[in-house]
Amino acid sequence: MARSTIKAGGMGQQGSTEQAGQALPPQPGKQQNSVLKARHVSMISLGGVIGAGLFVGSGGAIATAGPSVLLSYLLAGGIMFLVNVMLRDIARAAPGRGSFIGQIKHALGPLAGFVAGWVYWLVWITALGVEVIAATTLIAPFVPLPFAVIELLILGSITAINLLSVRHYGEFEYWLAMIKIVAIISFIGVAVYLLAGQAMPVASNVFGHGGLAPNGYFAFLAAVPTALFSMTGSEVATIAALETDEPDRNIARVTRTVAVRLLLFYLTSLTLILCVMPWSDQVRGVSPFLAVLERFHVPYAASLMTIVILSATLSTLNSGLYATSRIILEMAHRGDMPRFFQATSTGGQLPRRAVIASACATLAISTLAVISPTLIFAFLVSIVGTCIMFYNSLIVWSRLRLCKTQAWKGWLTLVLLATALVAMLSMPDSRKELGVGAIALACLSAIGWLKMRATAAREGA
Repeated sequence: MARSTIKAGGMGQQGSTEQAGQALPPQPGKQQNSVLKARHVSMISLGGVIGAGLFVGSGGAIATAGPSVLLSYLLAGGIMFLVNVMLRDIARAAPGRGSFIGQIKHALGPLAGFVAGWVYWLVWITALGVEVIAATTLIAPFVPLPFAVIELLILGSITAINLLSVRHYGEFEYWLAMIKIVAIISFIGVAVYLLAGQAMPVASNVFGHGGLAPNGYFAFLAAVPTALFSMTGSEVATIAALETDEPDRNIARVTRTVAVRLLLFYLTSLTLILCVMPWSDQVRGVSPFLAVLERFHVPYAASLMTIVILSATLSTLNSGLYATSRIILEMAHRGDMPRFFQATSTGGQLPRRAVIASACATLAISTLAVISPTLIFAFLVSIVGTCIMFYNSLIVWSRLRLCKTQAWKGWLTLVLLATALVAMLSMPDSRKELGVGAIALACLSAIGWLKMRATAAREGA
């Protein structure tokens, strides 16, 4: 996406609209009643990034990097902290522009906004399809129903919650996030108790199985993508904050604190795991939290972790359906999605058409996982990593364009994102995914460019 193209098609067109006295498209957060409270947004900001990626995916990261995995999560946490700072800064610099997608469009132009919106929606829809399958897999052994029926029941329940009211979404997400946070704090308490109450060979567990970097000094880079993707999702809070009494203030508050809290939870729990259990005993695909609890015969460990992981997947479904529906609504107002999705319920609180559209797309993705697992579904999954890197980079570029002070923050974030990109390029599977993702982004950019050419031609006729 050439800088000259973005600049020529973006700020100038936006400015001309405002100077002509025409109203900007309605902003989703401004036209709806403020029904979410600060406590909802705070918990959503944490719950959105504490999921199965921590409880299960961290096991693969430990197996890849050994004890140096702490460096992986420290680097990933640093990136997410800086991206959250960028989100705060662009919200302050461009208030009233809706979500960060609207701020990207304001800063970089309509083409960047179009691509960013569709990319973000596709990332979430693909993730939701995966989460539906994961939740169904957890529930299926206990429910005597066909797998597909359980999928429909799970997705239908989460959709119903989102269709009831924004407050129902906020309360449901609040308590799901609370379960995850209580689980992490409880695990930390159990691990500290084990360390204090037993003669634990901590030095041997951490350093006695190949040292700090058993797979090489730069192996921690290979685990950075896993760590980074497990922390993605904090931007959902900036979307939810639009439906509070003080959206700009709440965005600034949650983006300032969420990354620090997140890093504290991740690093503390992973450090304790490495202290009480040798990294070499970790099995990919098995939750390291569960492995520790079962190793020391904590009662009902498997059942408790199943509940926690299920709550994590349901939380992701709930937040993802909320976020995607609001992005559809915002993009529909700006003409980047069909105008049909502008409709909201009486009082302007619920974009029900957008919620149902996202739910149907999620169902389609989970169905594709069954009927086309190695083609369409595999393609969608493969582009997620590239797309996440892409819209995070656009957030940073927007900050650099809108805020001239302390530009070093933006450049530092881009350097760290480039480091994560190098880490992805170092692995054959990730390298292939980056290539596929680049093709998908190029296609979306071409579609957006053609759409804007057609719009300009109609307006000039």
